[in-house]
Parts: sequence; C-alpha cells; structure tokens
Amino acid sequence: MKITPTVSRRLVQVVAAAAVAAAGLAGTLATGPAASASPIAGHAVATSPTWRTQVTPEPAGSIDQSFDGVSCSSSSACLAVGSYVLSHHVGIILGAFAETWNGSRWTVRKVPNGTGRAFLEAVKCRSARWCVAVGGIQGGSAPGNQVPVADTWNGRTWKQVKLPLPAGATSGTLAAVACSGTAACTAIGQSANKSQVQSLLAERWNGSAWKVEPMPAPAGANLEGIACPTVHACRAVGDDTQGLLTEFRNGSSWVVQPAPVPAGTTLQDVSAISCTSADSCEAVGTYESKTNLDWYSLAEVWNGSRWRVQATPAISGATSAMLSTVSCVSATDCEAGGQVTTKGDSVALGVLEKWNGTKWSIQEKLPAKQTGPSRVEGVSCTAGPVCEAVGFRSEPVDGGTLLAQRYSSR
Repeated sequence: MKITPTVSRRLVQVVAAAAVAAAGLAGTLATGPAASASPIAGHAVATSPTWRTQVTPEPAGSIDQSFDGVSCSSSSACLAVGSYVLSHHVGIILGAFAETWNGSRWTVRKVPNGTGRAFLEAVKCRSARWCVAVGGIQGGSAPGNQVPVADTWNGRTWKQVKLPLPAGATSGTLAAVACSGTAACTAIGQSANKSQVQSLLAERWNGSAWKVEPMPAPAGANLEGIACPTVHACRAVGDDTQGLLTEFRNGSSWVVQPAPVPAGTTLQDVSAISCTSADSCEAVGTYESKTNLDWYSLAEVWNGSRWRVQATPAISGATSAMLSTVSCVSATDCEAGGQVTTKGDSVALGVLEKWNGTKWSIQEKLPAKQTGPSRVEGVSCTAGPVCEAVGFRSEPVDGGTLLAQRYSSR
C-alpha cells in the first residue's frame, strides 16, 4: 500500500467510480486479476444457502462510501470500517467511519478524526466490546505526512492512539491488524522517511502500549495481510520486486519465508491471509499471466511446513479477476471475496468463493443486477459458518455506496 495523504487506497477507487467503471479491472493491483484452473461453462450458479444483501445506513451527508474491512467475534457482533466522501463548498472532504452489526441491523459509528483527517484500513474484534481498527491520520500540512493510528472500540466509545514510528521515519500508515488476544496484536503497513523512501512497518500491542518491531524488508516490499493464530505465531503476506512475499513471526522476530508462484506468471501479489492454527493458513491474491497479460485469482495454503499453490475456479470469458480477502473457520471451510470482469459483463462485479477442503468454487457474483462496478473488500466468518462480506458498489447516479452481504448455513 502506497502512503497517500489522508485517504485510504480503497477510497481512491470509490472517488474515481466513473473511471473504475470505464477501465474495469484492466490496471495493476489497484484493479485486479482474472481467474485460473479449468474453465467453467457460463456463469457459476450460487450454492444454497445463498448470500443475502443487508441494508446498511450511510454516514450523514456522504455521497460516496466504501467498506474497507470487517471483523466478527460472533454471528451477532461485527464491526466494519470504511471511507466516505462529503461534498463541501470548498472542495471534497474525505473521511472515515465504522458500523456495528448486532444481529439484526447495522448502525453507523463515528470514529475519532473521521471527518477529513483520519482513515481506517482494517479491523479485528475479539468480542462485541473489544475491537481495534488501524490506519493513519494526517500529521501535518505536508502531503504524505501521516501518523499510524489504532482506534480501540469498547462497545460504546472509541479511544485513539497515535503509534510510534521507526527511527528516521517521518510518516507511516497501517494496512492490516491481527490479534490473538486483547493483549497481543500485531499491525503491519509502511513507513517513509523525509525523502519518501518507503519501508515495511510492524507494530506490536502488548496490552499496555504499541511498540515498533523490526522486520526484514526486501526491495519493493509491501505487506497487505496478517494473521496471528497464537501469541507466538504471526504470518504476513504481500509482495516485493521478486514476486510474493511472506514473513513469519516466531514470537520474538520476523523471518522471510519462500512462497511458490504459479508457472508462467510475471507479477504476483498476496493481499490477505487467514489462519485457523499455526499450521493451517489460506492466503489469496492475484497474478498476471505471461501468455495473455490477463490477471488471475491466486490462492495458496500453508500446511505447517510450506506454501502450496491451489487451483482457483475460472469463469467462462473472464478477462480479469482477483481475490482481496479471506476468512476461514477451519482448514476445510473458508470464504474469499474480490472482483471479476467477464466479456459478458459491462462492469466489474464483486465475487465470493468458497473452499471446502478439496477445491475452491464460486458462490456469488455481486450485485445480481448490474448497476455499476462492485467489489468485496472484507469478509469475516464465525462458527456455523456465518459470514459477513463487505465492500462497495457503484450506482450510475448516486456514485459509490455500501455493500454488505450475509451468509449462514444455519
């Protein structure tokens, strides 16, 4: 994630909804990849039970909104974070907000400095009364001068903490967070010095304070997803100039671990990871084919000793597809979300896929009726399984608006 002033990378896409609609996903990782494995004739049919659309309120006065991430501690307790645009007489104000799910409805929750100075990229909840959301806040008037922040939710109010920066860094933001307990969280992102040279950033919460952790930073390193199944085990995923990047925290330090790339590819990126134990993780992302330069969805599994590439389902006529989020309740039950474009679709649509321990299959393409581009940005599943998926969809007149889907096998 590149450090951009006062705005998350996903909100940039919402603000430019018209451009996204015109370009589909034919860009780089900001827009996404295409499928892989054996083609499926026609559009995939959703399995039963299906995902169902939820009603989500919008922040007052906002004209464009996007959910960026979600975390559920139970089927009736979720918190989603997002970004919005406010029309203003002197220009456009960019801001951040959150919403809570109580089992029956979503409710908007204002966040500290949410009207123009702060943005939140990710959230992790341990209960309905303990969540932490991470991102950044504008630290001064200079462009790109951000300070990493962590906002803690206690079920009623927020407490914001500005996090320390590494020595020599003048700005930083956080892109992902994982917690194995309320006194053990790790957040990752990027920092930059006064010359805007960027490096990896890792911060560790010990129950009383956040502290910077050193971690290896290969050339072009960018980490986007993290999972911490135990206090002593965390895995972070992303990319660098050589391809995929995965790092492992063994309780005291970070080490780089190799990850395979699909044969015949040029660029690769892993954007999300979910672990049900230290020896069982799923990671998802995207890669570009050398043959046709199309983008394809990527999934890899960690079995305790190595990463292995998994086949992902293809959609007939797909020109671009990607997976940007994943959540697992067991080694044989995961949900992933992202975006897909096919020759038969006029716009890019959100996509939801399921892992059953043997193969990935397509569940849904969203929305059911094409109105504008859509994308799934976050998914969180609890036992049952019960899952919440969030993101954005664009309307021809209203611009970007919130997307929330609920799945339950009960």
